[in-house]
Amino acid sequence: MKLKGLSALAGVLLLTTVMSACGNSNNNEGSTATNNSSTTTDTTTNTAATNDTSTNEAATNEPAAPAANDKEFTIRVGAWFLDDRPHMVAFKKAVEEGYAKLYPKATIQWDVVLGATYFDKLKAQFASGSAPDVVFYQGVDFAKSGNLLDLSAEPWVPRLNDGGQKDFQTHADGKTFGVPMGLSIGGGVWYNKKIFSDLSITPPKTTQELFDAAEKIKGAGKTPITLGFKDQWTAQLFFTNWMSSYQLSDPTLGKKIYNGEVKINEDPTIQKVYSNFETMKSKGYFNKNAISIDWPQSGQMFASGEAAMIVQGPWMPGANADNISKGGFEPFDIGYFPLANDEGKVAMGLGSNEALGINAKTELLQESKDLINLMTTQDIISPFMKGDGALTSFTDVTVKYDDPAMDAVQEAVANSTVVTSNITSYIPASATTNMLDLLTKVVSGIKFNPDDLKAAQSSFEKDKATVTPPAE
Repeated sequence: MKLKGLSALAGVLLLTTVMSACGNSNNNEGSTATNNSSTTTDTTTNTAATNDTSTNEAATNEPAAPAANDKEFTIRVGAWFLDDRPHMVAFKKAVEEGYAKLYPKATIQWDVVLGATYFDKLKAQFASGSAPDVVFYQGVDFAKSGNLLDLSAEPWVPRLNDGGQKDFQTHADGKTFGVPMGLSIGGGVWYNKKIFSDLSITPPKTTQELFDAAEKIKGAGKTPITLGFKDQWTAQLFFTNWMSSYQLSDPTLGKKIYNGEVKINEDPTIQKVYSNFETMKSKGYFNKNAISIDWPQSGQMFASGEAAMIVQGPWMPGANADNISKGGFEPFDIGYFPLANDEGKVAMGLGSNEALGINAKTELLQESKDLINLMTTQDIISPFMKGDGALTSFTDVTVKYDDPAMDAVQEAVANSTVVTSNITSYIPASATTNMLDLLTKVVSGIKFNPDDLKAAQSSFEKDKATVTPPAE
């Protein structure tokens, strides 16, 4: 694994992708939140003090805290993704049981607001001094704003592996502010192994090989790649994954755009990626309803065997298994390969989906530290990572996956240049929106014209002051 650009993972890869994608727990086993159209839910569970701890099997290495501490208190944990998926339910139970061993009279209150609304609420809570004691979060801004406690001296910090130590969400200004609860890829191509085998197709290693595979699949009467671009984050995920690999030809492209050395509408690398999408659309490699269906519907197309490939995040194996089961479709093995550039070079985004920190103003300082330390133990965090489809962020935590596709993910990461920033890290959200609007038009059949990127450049120039570029 070659590490490059270890500064700030593009919001497209993690923050937007994971926060928005993850909706619909009925369709996404490995997801972490809901899309913006989902309802907001507050879920409170008070169980830590009442669980029968004699059956606890969590946390082989319990955090240092007084045994049988008689202190009675309620500790609040904020999150946006702790829903009714089995591995999330098991995670909460394991935490509650392990914590009850340390603090028998404590109560864990899970303050859960599913979806993007959580982050707006969390910001308001920090501003008003009412934030939970322990918070799951996304984005390094929470740490840089002074809301989170410096955890650099905590016992779990030396256990972080290379990726965990350089995770952008949990580290800032040389300090550690949170636990990276596993490292996830920004996405890639998941494929139906049976369809590929029947057509004698091997996983593509260049853009042309991807086109060739799509042509074979189309010829067999299947949809090569299903898109759910009604959910714009799926367009972000696809574009950014491909763009990252092409950007290897000029790793400083984002910085050049930010410094005014290159204009978005004039860069040939950006134009190349749009041209790729235009080619795939013109050749009929996408589903005809690509811009009118959402992520769950595209997932159903893939699970039914109607489509051979789908570009999605690390939750796809679990989501696909769930879709097959609920839809009554014929089971098939799923495979994975990353999006490469013309030369077969690959860049992959890697970072934490969920970061875990402590409210800097908590009155339960040691109790919060003990809770976080508990969550980092093998028996608790490993199943969490497995359910998330995440790679381990600790040197002493192993993850055993049920789906062999995850082995392909790990191999791809090992053989790729891992990046944690790209051009979207250097441009404002308004410019990104302009670029994605154009991508949607191209996928709808409108011919790509580089001049149409002038809107993105104008937005960049107008809103540049809102951008905090990645640290060098």
